[in-house]
Amino acid sequence: MLFRDFENFAKWYAELGKMRIFWAKPVKSISLLSGERKIVGVKWVIRGKIRDAVLLISETRNDIDLEEYSGSTKILIVPETSPIDLSLVDARSALYFWDVNSRILEPNENVEIKAYSEWDKGELEKFKGIHKQSWGFFMPPRRQDHLILLAFLDSFPVGMAYLNVNNFNIDYGIHVMRPYWRRRIGTALLAEILRLAKSMEALRISVVRVFRSVKGTSGDMRAVEFYRANNPCMKMSVYRIKS
Repeated sequence: MLFRDFENFAKWYAELGKMRIFWAKPVKSISLLSGERKIVGVKWVIRGKIRDAVLLISETRNDIDLEEYSGSTKILIVPETSPIDLSLVDARSALYFWDVNSRILEPNENVEIKAYSEWDKGELEKFKGIHKQSWGFFMPPRRQDHLILLAFLDSFPVGMAYLNVNNFNIDYGIHVMRPYWRRRIGTALLAEILRLAKSMEALRISVVRVFRSVKGTSGDMRAVEFYRANNPCMKMSVYRIKS
């Protein structure tokens, strides 16, 4: 598995489901169907109805029989380097992990980062502005789950990230306003996330990038290039197999 035991994986995954992405939705139940084959059964709650899904986790695409588990949504999780026939897929995501002691790129030393566990309407507007100038829309933070990291350059807010304190995922990714791209501001945020996660006794952090198309847009490629450049210890691809 991706974690030291199934219980830890299940906790991480259930928390991830709050983002309601194609491969992680609100969880009703989760169980290990096959430890040897690393197959996880999940019951999702979607618009009040229960939907069955299976997570097929493998070191290689060839270990998985995609014809099994008919009637369930099939999610394939494999190393990023594993070849895949994209004609079999209707949704795609990248998944990266860092050990909290990971060595990443050198961050911009001129960036100041402030952490918020509480925020008011004015601060929420700052968060919204950064998201919209980064990826075009806004995903609001959740007060019970998120520690907000806001990056300032010359006292102006230019980047941000939500650290989920329950599973140490960077929910919705790291965002920097477009005029400030390629200045290691995102790396400064990542460095602070690693420091904070370590101080909270986490072993690793994660981030998910859901692709806007199966082949990947220029924005998708830019995001994964940033994450890859910062030396994650585990690089995975996630696919939803067509039914």
